[in-house]
Amino acid sequence: MPLEPPDMYCAEQIFVPPTFPGILKQYTKAAIRTQPYDLLRWSAAYFRALANGERPLVKERLEYPQITTESGLSPGFLKVLIKQIGKEVSVKYCKLTEIWEGLCLDGEKLKEMLQLSGCQDENQVDWLVFIAVAAGHLNENLQQTMNMLCELLTEEPEGGCASIPMHVFRNLYQLLAEMDCPNIPGIGPRVPEDTKSAALTYLEEMASTHSGFILPRHTIHILCPPLY
Repeated sequence: MPLEPPDMYCAEQIFVPPTFPGILKQYTKAAIRTQPYDLLRWSAAYFRALANGERPLVKERLEYPQITTESGLSPGFLKVLIKQIGKEVSVKYCKLTEIWEGLCLDGEKLKEMLQLSGCQDENQVDWLVFIAVAAGHLNENLQQTMNMLCELLTEEPEGGCASIPMHVFRNLYQLLAEMDCPNIPGIGPRVPEDTKSAALTYLEEMASTHSGFILPRHTIHILCPPLY
């Protein structure tokens, strides 16, 4: 009995949905910029977000050279988290976990950061505190961490002076300075009271001349007392 001939198609018989090339192009660009650790898991989160009319988990630009940390977190991924959640006072634990997993970051490191942030339950997370702790995992000392927080939390356009309100800077600095984390260089051991007081006195004075805002350049000025 002769076998049935295989189906043959010509170009005219193949229908390509008109939106397919654009979707594929944007996806390819997003994957190259984001460089996810698990392409399949990230792709599932990417298309799920698009299907739900939400912002996909995409970095603004390619980080090069690619930054490697135990958690998988990088400044680019931290910016994605902030873009997704905003700069709210708190965030639901389940939402943060969902985005973290969508970025294919390490779940155990998330638990450690949440514990260090003082998260007492799985309902709400103090978002700014978590950002500060996460930034501490990406820097070599407390001063670098505070400058990164200015860049992450500023309302200035990219390339601007990265100013933030002094009260926000003060609260986050005092929080991190009180922690005793010698194994996390970006936070470090507890800062002595006299060191902390001298730094804040100088920075408060600088902020008073800038409408109550602090700038990263203030912390690296030759006259600024050390932050740690």
